[in-house]
Amino acid sequence: MRNRIREALQLVRIARRPPESAVDWTIGLYENTKERIREQTGVTLSGLRGLEIGPGQQLGSLRCFSLENDMVAIDTDVIAAEASPLTYVRMVRHNSFLRTAKTIARKALGVDRRFRKTLLRRLGAPAFPTTPVLRMSATEMTFPQESFDFVYSHSVFEHIDDPAAALAEIERVLRPGGVAYVSVHLYTSHAGSHDPKLLADGIPVPPLWPHLRPAFAHTVHPNTYLNRLTLAEWRDLFEAAFPGVTYVADRQDEELGDALRELRAAGELTEYTDEELLTVNLIAIWRKPDGAEETAPRESGISMPRPSAEPDVGPQRRRASA
Repeated sequence: MRNRIREALQLVRIARRPPESAVDWTIGLYENTKERIREQTGVTLSGLRGLEIGPGQQLGSLRCFSLENDMVAIDTDVIAAEASPLTYVRMVRHNSFLRTAKTIARKALGVDRRFRKTLLRRLGAPAFPTTPVLRMSATEMTFPQESFDFVYSHSVFEHIDDPAAALAEIERVLRPGGVAYVSVHLYTSHAGSHDPKLLADGIPVPPLWPHLRPAFAHTVHPNTYLNRLTLAEWRDLFEAAFPGVTYVADRQDEELGDALRELRAAGELTEYTDEELLTVNLIAIWRKPDGAEETAPRESGISMPRPSAEPDVGPQRRRASA
């Protein structure tokens, strides 16, 4: 109950903030994604047929991509692009009462409307295209084989209970030469527990890595399902599904490197590597072969600047979804 009250108060605080920081984060993520895909695969995301897995209630990335591409999205939640009593009834049935209440509150407080208008203005577009968001599991897509030129997912796969099945589905629906971009928020990162208070402002504050330290584990509570896969387990899954996959990492060396060295000196977190603890997002980028191509996995050597914080726009994904 205390966690729910904290989330409600946090939503009120967000409603009072101007939307610029959330829009900055969304556009930064969008531009980074396009640049990374172009650098790693040579593909420019324009004029393509694309799929987003787990777009979230505010549809930020989906709307950005839709300005230059023919997009569709899937989620196991009902996504309320516009306020509608019928949509809210469906949300209560499929998303849970609490998640629906948070969406209604965001709509009533004008959070989503201000975000959408500011994003549209910043992108210099007259309007966003109408983009379908289908209620569908990422592990059992109903799209025909080879339907998409690219598939994108950010901070969703850690909430899927069978990520191997979802990756196999991505491979199936991608066209030859198509690109997959899957970013996972690692459980072993500081905010890997997905407690809302750790995700709110993006500034790491003690206790650091609380969910991995027995003395502090009781202080954090995830508000969603987590599969808790390790960095090594994710790499095994990606390499099995995407031969020749390239990895990019968002890391917090500058923010947390000194603190980690102090904790290690005190004998804590010794069972984890620096890479496991300092990597926030592991990003797999893969181009589906359309002929004889290299298939050995490789590290890109790129660690692009990570936007300072993912804005708290409410839980966006859940188990077996995205």
